[in-house]
Amino acid sequence: MLAAKLNERDVAETIYDYLAQRFPASAPFSADTPLLEGGVIDSLGFLELMVFLGETFGILLEDEHFTPDNLGTPAELIAFVVREKR
Repeated sequence: MLAAKLNERDVAETIYDYLAQRFPASAPFSADTPLLEGGVIDSLGFLELMVFLGETFGILLEDEHFTPDNLGTPAELIAFVVREKR
Protein backbone atom coordinates (compact mmCIF):
# COMPACT_ATOMS: atom_id res chain seq x y z
CA MET A 1 0.00 0.00 0.00
CA LEU A 2 2.96 2.34 0.41
CA ALA A 3 3.32 3.29 -3.24
CA ALA A 4 5.03 6.58 -3.92
CA LYS A 5 1.77 8.02 -5.18
CA LEU A 6 -1.34 6.48 -3.73
CA ASN A 7 -4.45 5.89 -5.77
CA GLU A 8 -7.35 7.75 -4.17
CA ARG A 9 -9.62 4.74 -4.58
CA ASP A 10 -7.14 2.50 -2.74
CA VAL A 11 -6.83 5.05 0.05
CA ALA A 12 -10.61 5.30 0.32
CA GLU A 13 -11.05 1.53 0.44
CA THR A 14 -8.41 1.19 3.15
CA ILE A 15 -9.90 3.97 5.27
CA TYR A 16 -13.50 2.75 4.89
CA ASP A 17 -12.42 -0.79 5.78
CA TYR A 18 -10.61 0.44 8.88
CA LEU A 19 -13.55 2.57 10.02
CA ALA A 20 -16.04 -0.26 9.51
CA GLN A 21 -13.86 -2.73 11.43
CA ARG A 22 -12.91 -0.35 14.24
CA PHE A 23 -16.30 1.37 14.63
CA PRO A 24 -18.86 -1.23 13.45
CA ALA A 25 -21.76 0.33 15.34
CA SER A 26 -21.54 3.37 13.06
CA ALA A 27 -21.03 1.49 9.78
CA PRO A 28 -21.65 1.84 6.94
CA PHE A 29 -19.88 5.16 6.52
CA SER A 30 -20.59 7.69 3.81
CA ALA A 31 -18.14 10.32 2.57
CA ASP A 32 -19.74 12.97 4.77
CA THR A 33 -20.30 10.98 7.97
CA PRO A 34 -19.23 13.33 10.79
CA LEU A 35 -16.59 11.35 12.66
CA LEU A 36 -15.65 13.73 15.44
CA GLU A 37 -18.73 15.91 15.80
CA GLY A 38 -21.03 12.94 15.24
CA GLY A 39 -19.54 11.07 18.17
CA VAL A 40 -18.37 8.15 16.04
CA ILE A 41 -14.80 8.58 17.23
CA ASP A 42 -13.90 9.42 20.82
CA SER A 43 -10.49 10.62 21.99
CA LEU A 44 -9.02 7.10 22.15
CA GLY A 45 -10.47 6.22 18.74
CA PHE A 46 -9.03 9.44 17.36
CA LEU A 47 -5.57 8.54 18.62
CA GLU A 48 -5.89 5.03 17.16
CA LEU A 49 -6.99 6.51 13.83
CA MET A 50 -3.91 8.76 13.75
CA VAL A 51 -1.61 5.81 14.47
CA PHE A 52 -3.37 3.82 11.75
CA LEU A 53 -2.95 6.60 9.17
CA GLY A 54 0.69 7.11 10.07
CA GLU A 55 1.60 3.43 9.99
CA THR A 56 -0.51 2.43 7.00
CA PHE A 57 0.32 5.32 4.72
CA GLY A 58 3.73 6.35 6.05
CA ILE A 59 2.61 9.83 6.98
CA LEU A 60 4.63 11.74 9.56
CA LEU A 61 1.88 13.39 11.58
CA GLU A 62 2.39 16.82 13.13
CA ASP A 63 0.15 18.70 15.55
CA GLU A 64 -0.97 20.96 12.70
CA HIS A 65 -2.57 17.97 10.95
CA PHE A 66 -5.05 17.37 13.77
CA THR A 67 -7.82 19.64 12.51
CA PRO A 68 -11.49 19.04 11.70
CA ASP A 69 -10.71 20.09 8.10
CA ASN A 70 -8.40 17.06 7.77
CA LEU A 71 -10.18 14.56 9.97
CA GLY A 72 -13.85 15.46 10.26
CA THR A 73 -15.29 13.03 7.71
CA PRO A 74 -14.09 10.02 5.71
CA ALA A 75 -13.82 12.24 2.60
CA GLU A 76 -11.58 14.66 4.49
CA LEU A 77 -9.42 11.80 5.77
CA ILE A 78 -8.99 10.48 2.23
CA ALA A 79 -8.12 13.91 0.84
CA PHE A 80 -5.65 14.46 3.68
CA VAL A 81 -3.83 11.16 3.04
CA VAL A 82 -3.68 11.73 -0.72
CA ARG A 83 -2.42 15.29 -0.21
CA GLU A 84 0.25 14.26 2.30
CA LYS A 85 1.56 11.43 0.13
CA ARG A 86 2.19 13.58 -2.96
